[in-house]
Amino acid sequence: MKEAVDAALPPVGALLRRPAVIVRHEVMAGLREAGFHDVLPAHLGVFQHPGPDGQRPGMLAVRTQASKQAMNHLLHQLESGGYIVREAHPDDRRTRVVRLTQRGWDAAEVIGRTTARVEAEWWEALGEEVYADLSHALARLEDVLDKRLRGRA
Repeated sequence: MKEAVDAALPPVGALLRRPAVIVRHEVMAGLREAGFHDVLPAHLGVFQHPGPDGQRPGMLAVRTQASKQAMNHLLHQLESGGYIVREAHPDDRRTRVVRLTQRGWDAAEVIGRTTARVEAEWWEALGEEVYADLSHALARLEDVLDKRLRGRA
């Protein structure tokens, strides 16, 4: 594996960090510009793809690698801000699920538009083929990480 990777390149983990930081910064700027001043960077994990609507708090905690207590704290803040409500699961009244309110959907729309704009810039810079290869490789990595998380649960 080591021989196949260009030794002059930084580790992949390091290469992933900067794009993630840029997306987070742009999303936060977009949210502030749209009037969502109470959304904090920590809340972005709740909104990450595919979004929180219909998800159980425990699953959101697993997806973000947060403790259940930390996730419930974030959800409480978002609920207080009018972004979400927590309601009984339709199939199991003992379980709660997160539902976006209209304000939550509006914030998610800003996040989606901002992310799409940043990705369009990257697509333009890298070209269609390289961008598609990058996207497919990261999706495969996401599958590997999901399997690893499920193995721990």
